[in-house]
Amino acid sequence: MKMLMAALVLTAAAVQAKRKDKVLSGGPCERMSHPYQAALYNAGRLLCGGVLVHPSWVLTAAHCQKPNLQVYLGKHNIYERESFQEQSSVVQTVVHPGFNAGTHDQDIMLLRLKRPANLSDRIWPLDLERDCSANRTSCQILGWGKTASGVFPNTIQCADVHLVPREDCEKAYPGQITENMVCAGDEKYGKDSCQGDSGGPLVCGGRLRGLVSWGNVPCGSKEKPGVYTNVCRYNQWVRRTIWANAF
Repeated sequence: MKMLMAALVLTAAAVQAKRKDKVLSGGPCERMSHPYQAALYNAGRLLCGGVLVHPSWVLTAAHCQKPNLQVYLGKHNIYERESFQEQSSVVQTVVHPGFNAGTHDQDIMLLRLKRPANLSDRIWPLDLERDCSANRTSCQILGWGKTASGVFPNTIQCADVHLVPREDCEKAYPGQITENMVCAGDEKYGKDSCQGDSGGPLVCGGRLRGLVSWGNVPCGSKEKPGVYTNVCRYNQWVRRTIWANAF
């Protein structure tokens, strides 16, 4: 079982005004298109998104850290009990040691589930992007966060965005972008992640490239893209953390 889990890994908030816990100007996702998506709840309320990267582990933003987190997998409509959904408590939280809440740098953490997920076509881990230079600029963001109309949707929403060149990202946020961050957005429609989407995935070329971290307030500015944790920089940390806590 340990070898299976390791193989799956290898193949496979907001407390400040600028922070995004935030999908804006998107539309409903196809029901079977997001088996890796996790919903993180605290005190019975949706807190953040997350990404299943291993049967026992969910990756999310460090600023989503709260006690007594509950993780839902296989969800599409968060207001309905769905026959294929799974719920698990979190028994271990591993925040990246370099996380800086003030600068949003290294905004990433792992959550170990009380019991491994039952993998199926509804629940399946997502591969992490290993190559930070990969030229997969067409991407997708998804979550149950606030929409352009200012409401929280029942069903998960998806939006197509693209990676923004680093120089444009740094120009939008002078002195705030580190090598551990990547920007994505849409200049035409202002597609963006928004409140409730923190820790959710930025998927490029079928791999996890980023986690919703922070950005401009209000969401959806065409001039200021969303800022995501640059997941391709954390493959070794993710693998080491999971292996070190395997039993």
